[in-house]
Parts: sequence; C-alpha cells; structure tokens
Amino acid sequence: MKYIAIALLAVLPALADWQHHTRSEARDAMAEARRARSEARNEVMRARAEVRTEMRQAQREFQTSMRQAQSEFAREMRRARAEFERGMRDFRQEMRNAWR
Repeated sequence: MKYIAIALLAVLPALADWQHHTRSEARDAMAEARRARSEARNEVMRARAEVRTEMRQAQREFQTSMRQAQSEFAREMRRARAEFERGMRDFRQEMRNAWR
C-alpha cells in the first residue's frame, strides 16, 4: 500500500501537468477558432458590401439607360407628332387650293 501511495505521489504532479497542458492546448484551439470565425465574418461582411456596391451601380446604370430611353422615346414622339401635324397642314392647304 505504501508503494501505491508513493507511486501516486510521483504520478500526480505529472498527471496535473498533463491536464494543464491539455487545457492550454484547448484554450489555444478555441482562440484560433475564434480568430478564424472573426476572419470569416469579416470576409462575409466585405463580400456583402461589395455585392451591395455592385447592385447600386447596376441600379444607377439601369436608371440612366431608362431615362435615356424615355427621353429618346419622347423626342421621337414629338418629332412624329410634328411630322403628322405638318402633313395634315399640307393636306388641308392642298384641299383648299384644289377647291379654289
């Protein structure tokens, strides 16, 4: 029994050191996991910001092209209306001249 007690007294410090070492490794692993999670979160935030920026740019380009198309359509319609009115004036003038 005495030898078992001596053996335990000899082994307990080594066992305590092993547990401390294991805890230290676990703490280091958790810290590394936290750093990796933080880096991943930052990368996701950067990617989301980039997507938002690209979406805003695409929306601006779309709005610009729509404004240009609307402006061009309105200009074309004014030109067509003016041409139609000019044609009607010419037709009325020809009809007046034909009846005189």
